[in-house]
Amino acid sequence: MLSFLSSQFLLYVSIGIALFIPGYFLIFATHLNKKLSSLESLVVAFGSSVVIIDFLIIFLGRSPFSITRVSVFAVIFLFSIVCYAVHFFRNKKNTGATLVEIEAVKPSNELPLKSTLLILLLIFLTIFIKTIYFKDTIFPTTTDLGHHMYWTKIITTTANLPVYEKADIGQDLTIEKPRPIADFVIGEHLIFAAIALLSGAEFIGPFPALVLFLIQIMSLLAIFILTRSLFSLPDNKASRYGEVVALMALFLIGPLYALATPQAKFVSGGVIGNTIGNLLIPLAIFFFVRAFSEKKSVFLSWGLLISLGLAYTHHLSTFVFIFVFLFTIIAFVALNFKTITVEMRGWIKLFTSPSVLTVLALGIIFVFLIYTPTYLNSKAIDTAVGAPSKSTRTGLTLTQLKMTAGEARFAFAVAGFFLLFFARKISRYSQAFMIGWISSLALMSLRPDWLFVDIPSNRIASYVVFPFAIVAACMIVHSFVLLKDKTDNMRKNYLGPAFVLITFVSFMVFVSVNGFDDNAHALNTDSSASKAIQTYTASRYLAQHSNSQDMILKDHNYLSGDTWIKLFFMRGYSYPLSRGYFKRYEDSASREQCTNLMISTPSSSNAGQCFAGTKTNFIMINPKIDSGQFDKLKKFWQIYSSDEVGIYYKSS
Repeated sequence: MLSFLSSQFLLYVSIGIALFIPGYFLIFATHLNKKLSSLESLVVAFGSSVVIIDFLIIFLGRSPFSITRVSVFAVIFLFSIVCYAVHFFRNKKNTGATLVEIEAVKPSNELPLKSTLLILLLIFLTIFIKTIYFKDTIFPTTTDLGHHMYWTKIITTTANLPVYEKADIGQDLTIEKPRPIADFVIGEHLIFAAIALLSGAEFIGPFPALVLFLIQIMSLLAIFILTRSLFSLPDNKASRYGEVVALMALFLIGPLYALATPQAKFVSGGVIGNTIGNLLIPLAIFFFVRAFSEKKSVFLSWGLLISLGLAYTHHLSTFVFIFVFLFTIIAFVALNFKTITVEMRGWIKLFTSPSVLTVLALGIIFVFLIYTPTYLNSKAIDTAVGAPSKSTRTGLTLTQLKMTAGEARFAFAVAGFFLLFFARKISRYSQAFMIGWISSLALMSLRPDWLFVDIPSNRIASYVVFPFAIVAACMIVHSFVLLKDKTDNMRKNYLGPAFVLITFVSFMVFVSVNGFDDNAHALNTDSSASKAIQTYTASRYLAQHSNSQDMILKDHNYLSGDTWIKLFFMRGYSYPLSRGYFKRYEDSASREQCTNLMISTPSSSNAGQCFAGTKTNFIMINPKIDSGQFDKLKKFWQIYSSDEVGIYYKSS
């Protein structure tokens, strides 16, 4: 019991060190704390720590030093010391400032107590609902997370950055030499490697999902601070309006849709890139909006830093964000055509400031001289850009997009989108970013062929939830404000408090019923933990009774948690060989057939050639499905058996 408590304590301390400390120290070094509220500082510290850890470990991996517990702690400590030194000397330089000047730079946007309590309540309800879902899914079984944790474990066991390669079965039926792959981006693994090294946490356990869970909760808070900033202007009434819209947005994406994609399913499914991307994209927009609206270069510097971190974390999120930014520029130019020349002068002044030029220079040096993201190659770009190549990439229907966004959010968001064109309670940059954010994602989801986007449409559509929730919140609050308005201009349209109350309650009932209905459909009463434990026990047994000269083939169709098997062997990303889903063998005539034949028809001559070419001598299958064809063959000996896993050895 004491060992368990100490390991948990060490895990939480490690999470705090990796995911909060670097960001907080950088905030103080740049004096950003004087421009942010406490909640904004918390969220920014978390998001920027994810980015900083990525860069620190990449730099460590390119240095003569190894990536170990001591070196990771040392580099975080040194970074924090340097940031503190900068903060100390900047404060010392400003000691002559008057009290009035000091008070003037303190943030004036702290949340009132009532709003803080409401945020805590909404976050508590969200966590409570998600926990109901996670109690049956927190155990690591999912495909994506298994793949990601392999590369993370590579970092912790080799003390080096991973080389993303995989080996396929060639046309001569032998296993080819490993070739580079661009499906994984290093930022998806570094934060988990840092926490694992600092805490000593086991990968096959709840630790990876807990970290993803925390990232997702912080992404909800990122949406809150972004929404509040988008709909707040200097006057008190507008600031209060932004606060109410932000609370409504948190309600729409928090407890109401706590289990809908991209919420709990992304965490339990181990979709690391999208989960981190949904944190960094709102943070980047938060800084860009404030930078251009307030003409402050420090915000632009932070926006560029977060964007660079996004590029090192997830290629799809980066791809989406580029389109969001392009559509935002188009929207701003279209809405402010008469003053665009003046605005561009301001942009040039911002981009030529010393802090922004420093971030840009460091980013260029990092990309071209230290570590270039693996997806920046012609082959990876060709797979994402061009005419849609598959039916799953030709776009969703409007009904499918509505189901992805949530029916209630979609309905209010559509109305709210048109309201944005006439909005007066937001800045021009807030208006342009929201129009660009929604229109780019809607077009990429519905008509990707117009933009030459060759990416699965449902993956792109998962990004619409956050901007749709923001605009839906704006529409609901704005409708309520109009109904309550008793000014001279609106008095003739005022229908009385009873009508206002009934309308507001109707709105809340509609979104609540729809949201909780989505949550109910997402609940999973069937836990796969017991089946996965049998897979892991069998894998541990086989790892102890085989060596690197043996080749293992396992089945992805009927074994639970099978992608985690490679973590027990650590003999390469493509080890063991895997029989994929049956449809894949039918879809492409050029796809290798050996992994299917060696399990489905092991006695056939074609399978015999595959066994000889790949040197496969161990088979892991589900005995309820595939034991019959092996039991009747003398050359296969069953060496392990459980309800869910059977292992056969092929004699020579």
